[in-house]
Amino acid sequence: MRYAWVLSVLVTAATGCGGHYVLTVPDQLAAAGGQNAAVVRLQRNDFFVLALAVKDAPVRFRLGDGPEKATFTDKLGYAATLLAIPEMPGRYRMMIHLQDFEGEELRGEAPLYVWQAQRRIFAIDLDCLPAEKTEEAKDAAAALTGIGENANIVYLTRRPVKGHAAAHEELKRRGCPDGPVLLWQRQRWHITRKGRFGLPRIVVESKLVSRLPHLREDFPTMLAGICNSQLAAKTFAEAGMRVIAVGSPAVKAPDVTHRKSWSELAAVGS
Repeated sequence: MRYAWVLSVLVTAATGCGGHYVLTVPDQLAAAGGQNAAVVRLQRNDFFVLALAVKDAPVRFRLGDGPEKATFTDKLGYAATLLAIPEMPGRYRMMIHLQDFEGEELRGEAPLYVWQAQRRIFAIDLDCLPAEKTEEAKDAAAALTGIGENANIVYLTRRPVKGHAAAHEELKRRGCPDGPVLLWQRQRWHITRKGRFGLPRIVVESKLVSRLPHLREDFPTMLAGICNSQLAAKTFAEAGMRVIAVGSPAVKAPDVTHRKSWSELAAVGS
């Protein structure tokens, strides 16, 4: 039996078919208490240029030292389950385990951020941060650190999930507050209840949707987004959020606050 253990949001392991599995496990964010849907994707690259979805593969989820929950991937390669979320806010480890019918094993993990729904949240366009090792980067870190003293921070990006572990390392180097790194868009999903006992089942669809409306349902105190581009400002505004535009006076939105620079944001606040 071959076995692979890699701590990453994107995990690959060799298979007996000459290719390798690709397990995509994005950062997770949930409100304290209750339940939250965790969604991962399994693909297999047998042709070295194209990763195809793997369906009907058994996947097990575990949050910290809690009990395992098992499910199967769908035709798109997605596996999803509802996890019981701890009452205590903090950063937890979500573990994923696959053992296919040929005996191949694959494990991965991603952080699960558990926040109080009443605490304020600022959304940051990760891609608007200034280049590292510059004075402006230091100002940005100071501004976000100041915001993080009284609020949680979530980072939104267009970088693929395979680059999110590196994004966390980058934020650490910069001295920015920790927080989940999420894609601007996610696969749409809904919950159905079928069968004799009406157990919940998560159906993942092929359609991509903005994740901001869903996040604001769970966290109604996520009221503002920080960016420097019109596209990001438009996305924040469409979600009903206030826009804080840094260094971009031309950015327009129904409710926009302009800051000339990151140093001004650090000095004046949001």
